[in-house]
Amino acid sequence: MRRAALPLFFAALASIAACSSSPDDENPASPAGPAAPSPSQDGGPSPDGGEQTDIVFEPGTTFAKRDCTLTVRFAGPAGEVKVAGEFTDWGASPLPMNKVGSGFELTLSPSVKLQAGPLYGYKLIVDGDWHIDPDGKYRKIVGGEMNSGLRLPECDAGPELRSEKLSVTRSGDTGEMKVRVAVRSASDGDAPTKMTASLDRAKIAPGTWKVDAAAGAVDFTIPALEKGKHTLSLRTFDGKGREGEPIDLAFWVEDEDFDYRDGVLYMFLIDRFANGEKANDAPVGAPVHYDADWHGGDLQGALAVMKSGYFEKLGVRTIWLSPTNAQTSNWHVGDGNQTYSAYHGYWPIKAREVEPRFGGDAALRAFVAEAHKRGLRVLLDLINNQVHKDHEYVSKSGSWFRQACQCGTPGCGWSEKPFECMFQPYLPDIDWNTYGAEKQFVADAVNWIAEFDLDGFRVDAVKHVEANSIYNMRAELTRRFEQGGHRIFMVGETAVGENDNGTFFGERFDDGFAWIDAYTGPTALDGQFDFPTRHNMADGLVNGQKPLNEVEGELAKAEGRYRPGSHHVRFLNGHDNPRIASIAAGDPKLGCSWSSGCRDDQLPPSSYGDAQVYVKLKRALTVLYTIPGVPYLYAGDEVAFPGGGDPDMRRNMLFAESGLASLQMAKAGASPIALTAQQIELRDFTRKLGEARTVSRALRRGDRVTLLGSEGDFWVYAYKAGTKEVAVVAINRGGAVSRTISGSALGLGGSGITGWTSALGTGSMTGTTDLSISVGAGEAAIFIAK
Repeated sequence: MRRAALPLFFAALASIAACSSSPDDENPASPAGPAAPSPSQDGGPSPDGGEQTDIVFEPGTTFAKRDCTLTVRFAGPAGEVKVAGEFTDWGASPLPMNKVGSGFELTLSPSVKLQAGPLYGYKLIVDGDWHIDPDGKYRKIVGGEMNSGLRLPECDAGPELRSEKLSVTRSGDTGEMKVRVAVRSASDGDAPTKMTASLDRAKIAPGTWKVDAAAGAVDFTIPALEKGKHTLSLRTFDGKGREGEPIDLAFWVEDEDFDYRDGVLYMFLIDRFANGEKANDAPVGAPVHYDADWHGGDLQGALAVMKSGYFEKLGVRTIWLSPTNAQTSNWHVGDGNQTYSAYHGYWPIKAREVEPRFGGDAALRAFVAEAHKRGLRVLLDLINNQVHKDHEYVSKSGSWFRQACQCGTPGCGWSEKPFECMFQPYLPDIDWNTYGAEKQFVADAVNWIAEFDLDGFRVDAVKHVEANSIYNMRAELTRRFEQGGHRIFMVGETAVGENDNGTFFGERFDDGFAWIDAYTGPTALDGQFDFPTRHNMADGLVNGQKPLNEVEGELAKAEGRYRPGSHHVRFLNGHDNPRIASIAAGDPKLGCSWSSGCRDDQLPPSSYGDAQVYVKLKRALTVLYTIPGVPYLYAGDEVAFPGGGDPDMRRNMLFAESGLASLQMAKAGASPIALTAQQIELRDFTRKLGEARTVSRALRRGDRVTLLGSEGDFWVYAYKAGTKEVAVVAINRGGAVSRTISGSALGLGGSGITGWTSALGTGSMTGTTDLSISVGAGEAAIFIAK
């Protein structure tokens, strides 16, 4: 086998069309680990899945048989293309693809070396050069190198469901959903006998479905659906009692088709956000300091905050929940020889159970259901890199985990061995090269979506997991949940800087942009957290020391370096970084970390009184809310929370609303600190930003146009979506300014724009070809076209 790197923008396109796949059979070429512990690996129907409607197929219904073949397609220009893989002994007997039109095709059938079910590694040989198939659904590491992966469908395993793309027609406050679902028999021809269907875990109403006996399909038309998210869940069975793989077709009834750029991604650590049920509280106590212990936050408290409208007022459309898995109740010695509990959620001991301190399974279901009623999406923090040593899988399937070296120790650096190293000696590292581990953890991800109706994942520590984990998880999520057109949204955390590089499994990442891109695309993540841009500009933007023309340059660089179409997340800080308020203040106490023993008055204060801190934060938050991608706001930044290193940046959330006061938390014997007038005013400013992004389609989905990006203290850019949907953003780091700049790049002549509405700040703007802008000293302003 020859090594070949994956080109980031491989001009040729290839596709795999398969009838079905079954990931649960062992590949002889990839030995499995021990049998997976309970729960079952298929992510099957919920134990409390509600009532279902039986749709019986009458004798004489015609069913097409499942196809046992798989077709590999290549659409790029080439003289000769071959397929080489484990089933051809790689280069020993590659299979030539057939020229079809302007591309190439090869249909594969079961054979002694290519059996139905297992995952086989392969590459495309294009005019002699070996390439990963950039559109291949799966990935597989063979011989230490990354390859594409394919599975022949297990056509004799039972019947199959195949959905067309569904449609939703809105009328007033309700909607109607239509979809056709084909039913196919196993290859032995045994006829399917019935389909079971449920809508939102309840029976579907009579008259909403019809069997097309001649086509072997069922047509669904479900009217009068309330706004929010709905899921049509389908199963099928044949005369031999075999059950086909389930499909779940999620869809939304809403005023406008959703895009994750439409609003803010808001994250909070559940334990530190709101305490709605004190009966759940169970701190570890001594020797764990209060700051690193469980505080009592839970999903019941977060639900109460949601019902108050808090999230929508900030322009939030997506909520990222910290990990909800059941955690160890033990404590451990960590950084600085300090003691820590698992309050953060990254030390899981259960694969499919919600932490009791967070309210358990019922609390998560209730939170997600309320979010969906409000049109909000919910992403779960998915831990794909490590488990706690007491995790249920470690004792039963120890070969799934690597425990040889700890990240940061000699010979085991964070970037030197990112896949093998353990974060801590008590956190075994998941080995995604082990077949049993991959199968189980993918099935667990499927189960979280199926059981709790989640909308996707923020995938933790992507830098430290092999890429096959992302691709193969996406493939299974696609088969189960995405046939109707709904996509499970996934964003990853690959914490690299612009100049980081490396070669892993035969793939070369020349810089941080390429490293991040390697995990994104239609068959992988939808986007990632843009760490290079954050590292290059965030602190300088927040503390006011980086000239605005340099901020523009960093943003323009990111726009040009990433794969088109990715929904990358833009951010200023997060739950692993010092707070932006302390950075804006230039707080010298950031040099005294909690892990080094600093406590109380040695750490940043509860608030800052300097008005300039809030001026800087307003400018920085305006940029965050108005740059391309998905803006991410970490809970507490909207009220200028101070904070240093872990766990100081994770202080208890505070609310000014009287109705939320009872949800606040504090150390035993103390009361929650009240927000200051300056903090509340910043929250109100952030709400105005959220309102501006909500009302302006241009800010959400338009193309960015730089109008003035060459000056250090004054920066103007705009967004345009269509002819009249235009928004202009002005950031002023200096004194009050009145300027006329050219707006010709927007092409607004004859657009019919009659003026501009000031959506933020005290400034004003007139004109279309020439824009006359006035902005107050140190202010940010947003103008929306009338």
